[in-house]
Amino acid sequence: MSVPAVLLADNPLTLDECNQTSDTFGDAAAVTTFGKVDATVSAVEAVKDEVVSPTCVPTLRAFSVLVKHDLEPNEYVGLTGDNKALGEWQLEGAIALERKNGTIEWTTKVLLQACRNFHYRYFTFVEDKSGQRHIRLWESHLKPRILGGCVAHCPQMDVFGQQENGDVQLNRGWITNEVVYQFKFEREHMFQVHDIEKFDPENVLIKLLPLEEDHQTALDIQAAGVNIEVVKMNNGASRLQKQNSLGVAHKRNEVVIFHVTVPKTINPAYELQFHSADGKSMGSAVIDPSQLRGSEGEIELSITMATPKGESPVIARLKLPYLVVKPFSDVGILDFRTTYAHYWPRSWPILDVGHRGNGKSYIANPPVELENTVASFLKAYEVFADMVELDVHLTADGVPVIYHDFGLRTAPQGKKVTDVTQLEYVLIKDVTYAELCALRVFAVINNEIKEYPSHNSEPIVERRIFPRLVDVLQALPKTLGIDVEIKWPQRRKCGGVEAEQTLDKNFFVDRVLETIIHKGCGRPLIFSSFDADICTMLRFKQNIFPVMFLSMGETKKWEPFLDLRTRTFQQAINNAQAFELAGTAPHAEDFIDNENAAAMMSKARSLGQIALVWGDDCNSKEAVKYFQKIGATATCYDRSDLYMPENKSRSFFNSSLSLDEFQGQCRQ
Repeated sequence: MSVPAVLLADNPLTLDECNQTSDTFGDAAAVTTFGKVDATVSAVEAVKDEVVSPTCVPTLRAFSVLVKHDLEPNEYVGLTGDNKALGEWQLEGAIALERKNGTIEWTTKVLLQACRNFHYRYFTFVEDKSGQRHIRLWESHLKPRILGGCVAHCPQMDVFGQQENGDVQLNRGWITNEVVYQFKFEREHMFQVHDIEKFDPENVLIKLLPLEEDHQTALDIQAAGVNIEVVKMNNGASRLQKQNSLGVAHKRNEVVIFHVTVPKTINPAYELQFHSADGKSMGSAVIDPSQLRGSEGEIELSITMATPKGESPVIARLKLPYLVVKPFSDVGILDFRTTYAHYWPRSWPILDVGHRGNGKSYIANPPVELENTVASFLKAYEVFADMVELDVHLTADGVPVIYHDFGLRTAPQGKKVTDVTQLEYVLIKDVTYAELCALRVFAVINNEIKEYPSHNSEPIVERRIFPRLVDVLQALPKTLGIDVEIKWPQRRKCGGVEAEQTLDKNFFVDRVLETIIHKGCGRPLIFSSFDADICTMLRFKQNIFPVMFLSMGETKKWEPFLDLRTRTFQQAINNAQAFELAGTAPHAEDFIDNENAAAMMSKARSLGQIALVWGDDCNSKEAVKYFQKIGATATCYDRSDLYMPENKSRSFFNSSLSLDEFQGQCRQ
């Protein structure tokens, strides 16, 4: 790849064209592609002819940045900002810098209007064979760098990721022209061993190797633009990193995840190589790309060991879960302007979050307002809840809708229901939104059958069950924060699944993201899910909103999930660290009568993570005070009208100053 020191338009630009910038930080603008170095003089002269103010001359501004970490041979440094000449925050329009020989300094020169201030950021990227760029790291401070006006002798030396106050913040990019494949060792029993003398699952190192189409030749990953990383979930040290020569050690109950970033234009096979701790080969298995169907699944692999006679007997089998993360369907709306993925200032107080609004409904002695309705959310806000939690499903026709359970009990119109056996259970994913709104809704409470108003039979809009996500976003004030929990059925440790799910996971997440990005910006909003892979998708598909991993923890109330990451607060923290999530939403049971509760919270904070505690054990004024005392970032509980701290006089975000902080979310 050729990286010119000065990048200018092929055709001379007028002063306005060269320096067109947004009137306000964050407005969208067009992209200009830059080309030849030898256009410098003519372009400068052409722009000078347009200058009407002697103090506002076009000037070639030099940018220099020191990159103190090692880069791959195919990795470059990019520059973008709020100006056509800087690429207007877009990846494809950004400028590639040139590296000074033998140094860590990268430089370029850009023609900019001398009397204007500009905002800019640096990032690193690779370019695949088709010329598509893939972001590696980018400067992810909430506010970008500022370039002040200057006419002459204007050196600009920066340190990658470091602002003037010394604050360093670098994060992985979102996927744009690539796909992420994850191969996950996240269960207790991964291997079925046929010959324990040849394959010991308690003494194995695992390495992943991409292959050419012949399934034998190793792929040149740098030339192809493939990036292979692996994380072993270790307490406080769960970071994606390069593989070593023999791979990563794995034992039962340890979580190891291979994270492979691949250009969309290729679809390689993979070989899993197994070694003992002393370097002895323990066999291999090949993953054919045709096995990776849809967004997720589980493949069964045969691990074979070649013999001197040319035979390849099967010595073990492996059931390997995988995940495929595709770019957001409207990825063009994302840019480098800013990110809120880790925005939760320490100056914020411990927040009160209304569970499903003002609390659960399908129980004895419920609140007046039905849960997960606009009326319930507004009631929580009325009594000073800072945020509300809501649950999102997708209907058969792709409408994000608010409801807690995966399905509902129903019966035909006009039918008198006197026994539970007369009720049918309908999954939300199996009906269209119009069909859902027409369904009768029942619950069985203390062995009694109770019917609730269907969506279509409720005349007051705010009280209607099954509001669409877009309806809720439009109805709630932006001074009320929202925790958007995405529902996805989990596999249980002892077998079975919470509910059937046939919708594609990438499609599901994209539909929710589309609604949130277009209709939910400009407010405190965070995603959460019990599904670790949904959290991974949300993290790598977008760069605007933070993501929390919901965990069940060490509970006696429900059967544990199959995924080891869901079972303890520590594993949830590890997963959040590995994939740069904002934090976790742990179950309150982990902290009740636990003398280490405050230390557990402190451990999360030391990693820069938030912890939003939830559960029935939060449902009292004493519990709310307890979780505040041990250092929870937020507490999610039912009945905000009963358990809200008595000294609270308004919700935290109910001020114009707070709202101004979130305007950078909006991309339109």
